[in-house]
Amino acid sequence: MTSKAYSYIRFSSPEQAKGDSYRRQRRAAEEYCSDHGIELASSREYTFLDKGRSAYKGRHLDDEGQLRRFLDLVENGAIERGSYLLVESLDRLSREKVSTALPRFMDLLNSGIRVVTLSDNRLYTEDFNELDLIISIVHMSRAHNESSIKAQRLSSAWDNKKTLARTQLKPLGRACPAWLELKDDRYQPVQQRVETIRLIFELAIAGYGQGVIPRMLNERGIPVFGSRNRNHSGSWGTSSVSKILNNRALLGEYQPTHVVDGARTNDGEAILGFFPAVVAEGVFYQAQAVRAERRTHKTGKQSKRFNVLQGVMKCYMCGDAMHIVNKGRAPKGATYIQCHSARKGVCKNGYIRLERAEFTLREILAKVDSLSLVQTSQGEALKQLKTVEGKLETLGQRHSQMNADYYTSPSTAVAQMISKLEAEQSSLRAERELLKQNVASSQVVSKEHFFERLDLVSHEGRHAANSLLKRLELYIFALSHEPSRQSYFVSETNEIPMPFSPAFANLHFVANHGKERVMINAMRDELVDLQVTQGELTSLQALLEKTESWDELPDEILAELAKRS
Repeated sequence: MTSKAYSYIRFSSPEQAKGDSYRRQRRAAEEYCSDHGIELASSREYTFLDKGRSAYKGRHLDDEGQLRRFLDLVENGAIERGSYLLVESLDRLSREKVSTALPRFMDLLNSGIRVVTLSDNRLYTEDFNELDLIISIVHMSRAHNESSIKAQRLSSAWDNKKTLARTQLKPLGRACPAWLELKDDRYQPVQQRVETIRLIFELAIAGYGQGVIPRMLNERGIPVFGSRNRNHSGSWGTSSVSKILNNRALLGEYQPTHVVDGARTNDGEAILGFFPAVVAEGVFYQAQAVRAERRTHKTGKQSKRFNVLQGVMKCYMCGDAMHIVNKGRAPKGATYIQCHSARKGVCKNGYIRLERAEFTLREILAKVDSLSLVQTSQGEALKQLKTVEGKLETLGQRHSQMNADYYTSPSTAVAQMISKLEAEQSSLRAERELLKQNVASSQVVSKEHFFERLDLVSHEGRHAANSLLKRLELYIFALSHEPSRQSYFVSETNEIPMPFSPAFANLHFVANHGKERVMINAMRDELVDLQVTQGELTSLQALLEKTESWDELPDEILAELAKRS
């Protein structure tokens, strides 16, 4: 029976993948088998190809390495004794220390595997002699020493580059972010790519998610960054957009890194002003705040018309989120909202026409701190608030990472950085509270004027209204009595505000939508005063609304009421 040979091919860098490394190693294996009358296994199952795996670090032997798979097949008998393993040279098998690599090499031979080095046509078998063993040891030692020296040189060169970057802001070379290029020993923006980046941030702040933004970029024919080797599709995806939105190099920062125990970690603090900044700090943090908001409220996939109620409207009977249900086009069909449990027949709450729910939402927005939706000055304050919230989100992530680093390897330097970070967080929280007060300081005077300027049509306007309710931490619990009569309970917690329950104390007001109009039943005196300002109540009606007992009314009011009755 003809013996079988198995070809093991490894190359550790993308440059080798682009070149002739694979073809050279494969062709040599085919020629050896042809010359010696051996069958070269060709099925995919028995092809052992390690792309981009370092033998110096032993990564070809980890759980995902192809050499590890070959060894497993030998151990379980799938590859028989007497089979050949063809490698270009012994350094393809290992560049680890001799004390680590030699036992593995001996295990292969003792399992009956014949190892052939194609570069010199040398055959190693279990019947090896001492000279063969000495030759293999010399090869392994040379391979490890070469890799060790090369690694030390590269590490030293990069350490020197990082030192010059930190002390002199000296460029690292042509390796730079995809929106920059090295010209005259300076990093300069690639204008077309910078414009694309700014568009991505605009879309993110407007509320478009990472699933929608790539589609919009692809539809506009905007080319993706990077080479075809890294992005084979040549199109935008969620990963490419996410990497841009998270990249602090856009602010001009360079974060040096180094490898510790096989994992890449930060090497000191970021170097500020190293790259030219292409995105304003406020814009960067506004995008982080919007994205964090989406994660917190678990916003799902978006339709072309942004669901202004998502994440804020819940079922009054079971507490489930209310979802849009499309029952066809008018005149026979319509779009409704209904909770998931009701759709399954578990909850008895009825469905509500979407247009009625959004009509009531306008009235609700007029009763909360929503002036930022219609006034530019308030909008500016809201932008500042978003910037601060974005900074807090970023600092929170850094704080978690630093705590993890400190837990792994405690040091005074890391402890000082954590303390500095916590002080910065405390300062930003105070600034956030002040900005919240500024945003909420004005009251809507004319409800008609508010409705005229309120935008619940465009994607951006609907997203802004949705974001406002989330920022104010308000939840709307919907109850359908019948198709033309619903109640909406506006609360500051996500617990159902049932009467006599602890959550009822968090109820702001109830909006009752009848056939034609929405009536507001206020639970707090300040809202009653606002209704007077907006012309919904007279002073007398407001007094009655705020009075819990007839005995509290002044005598002149009681006399006036008696005359009218």
